[in-house]
Amino acid sequence: MKHSENNNFKGVIEIKIIKANGTPSEIGLKHGNNAKNEVHYSIDSYEKLFYNNAGINWKQAIELAKKYIDVIETSNLDLLEEMEGIAKGASVEFEDILALNARSEIALTNNVNDGCTSLAIMPPLSDKAYLAQNWDWRSAQSRSLIMLDMHQNNGTTIQMVTEGGIIGKIGLNNHGLGVCLNALRANVKSNQLPVHLGLREVLNAESIDEAEQKVIGGKLGSSANFLIAQSNNEIMKAINLELSPRKYDKKETDNAYLYHTNHFCSEIVTKDIGKENLNTIDNTYSRFDRIDKLISNKADEKELISESIIKEWLSDHKNDPSSICRHLNELESPYEDTITAFSIIMNLTDKKMYLMEGQPCQPLEEYHFKIT
Repeated sequence: MKHSENNNFKGVIEIKIIKANGTPSEIGLKHGNNAKNEVHYSIDSYEKLFYNNAGINWKQAIELAKKYIDVIETSNLDLLEEMEGIAKGASVEFEDILALNARSEIALTNNVNDGCTSLAIMPPLSDKAYLAQNWDWRSAQSRSLIMLDMHQNNGTTIQMVTEGGIIGKIGLNNHGLGVCLNALRANVKSNQLPVHLGLREVLNAESIDEAEQKVIGGKLGSSANFLIAQSNNEIMKAINLELSPRKYDKKETDNAYLYHTNHFCSEIVTKDIGKENLNTIDNTYSRFDRIDKLISNKADEKELISESIIKEWLSDHKNDPSSICRHLNELESPYEDTITAFSIIMNLTDKKMYLMEGQPCQPLEEYHFKIT
């Protein structure tokens, strides 16, 4: 039987673009004021997801989130101030925003059916340094997507696609540095910095080396894969970090490519975690093999890789329904299905972003941004 409620979650008509500048509190307030509906959509989605996935109600989620206040305060007090500003602007409690930002640590270390495919392409394979990914998640949460253009008082400008209320996600900054995220599921976590705040700290960094130091060595509260790249007059490099609360492993290139999906590839990390604690979804392997084939074949052809070629890869339907580009299954609840909610291609050399809402094969909307 089809779930008629799915019709409400196929995507928003237009992703809300929010420009904010000033102090963390001022940026948070602008976020909350302008994305009040999106914040409430996020709370609705994660309240249901926490309960369905882990039997945790919202009050219990808030109590779990409070364990991260001390480490956030120690790491960067600005993060707390920005979350407080969002809560004020969206007319919710600070703890509600805290729970959204600790969502991965609260209940998403289990076997959750999701999936993202990310890649980095560096010159001379391309004329620019590219970082790109499909973000695959619940169709209900498509309602919450926003684009933040933040000019911070510390001099760092960030353009980031995120979910209402969450202050760290996928994007780039004015230093030519960008980050992509792939969820890695493992039954290990700590009271260190939540993954999404780790993403924000990466985007707060001026260099890729600084970004790496902010998240390695057990600094994150749960597992994740961060694909980070930077291109400017001084740096041209991409790194892939498989991160757990205890161990990490790294791949690096300055003249080739990197890619990742949703399973640990590192023996160092998996041996430490233990196979019994890994919650890997089957479709990650088919997407991993497929993106490897697509990139390596094009590299062997010695054809210059462009934005349009990357879009073709992100639109690939091989092995459907476990393909790189993932579509709505109307037999599933919008709170439990997995679709490609947006695709992003970042030209780090020129500090440009090409954002596609929905599946990249046939986007609902397309957006072009540039940091100036």
